[in-house]
Amino acid sequence: MDPVQNPYAPGAGTPPPELAGRDDIRESVRVCLERLRRGRPAKSVLMVGLRGVGKTVLLERMRMDAEASGAHTVRIEAPEFRSLPALIAPQLRLALLRLNRIEAARDIAVRGLRALAGFASRLKVVYKDIEVGLDYEPEPGLADNGDLQGDLGALLEEVGRAARAGGTVLAMFIDELQYVEEAQLAAMISALHRCAQSQLPVTLVGAGLPQLRARMGDAKS
Repeated sequence: MDPVQNPYAPGAGTPPPELAGRDDIRESVRVCLERLRRGRPAKSVLMVGLRGVGKTVLLERMRMDAEASGAHTVRIEAPEFRSLPALIAPQLRLALLRLNRIEAARDIAVRGLRALAGFASRLKVVYKDIEVGLDYEPEPGLADNGDLQGDLGALLEEVGRAARAGGTVLAMFIDELQYVEEAQLAAMISALHRCAQSQLPVTLVGAGLPQLRARMGDAKS
């Protein structure tokens, strides 16, 4: 084998020359996003598997597929010892700033940025690792109660309304979900359920080690 042409690609997250045998899950995510874009219900997608089976590569490929379809995405890797609010707040800010460029979504995106300001400012008391730029002043009473479950739900609802007004979808691609603390997983599940009840185009495509199944079940039935 010519060492220059050798297709073997060792290394965590290194894309192989051919992503084979993953068409079914890529199609599941595509269908999920298209249903959400059309105002139809769709479930989030969770991938579990041992290290080295290609979860990270597949997650990034599906994120690229989603962007190519016109969805708005955020990409997060959840390391140990970082809070979910600290990881998600900067990425939601970027998503809202992109949505703000869509004329039909502009006013709602600004309200989402106000919700983010309230969310970050109030929860920083508990989650001291939150660092995010604030583009607007908070709106009193909007995602600022200091309760993660309620505030994250209110924030994602505003993001979802902006995405719906802009004719798009907000898809959060989160890797290493097993590192997120149980109470924070529960808050994320509840927030996504709240968006689903309001028929808002927000979804999660997550990946983690096999124990993630049990952790998600323990967090919320």
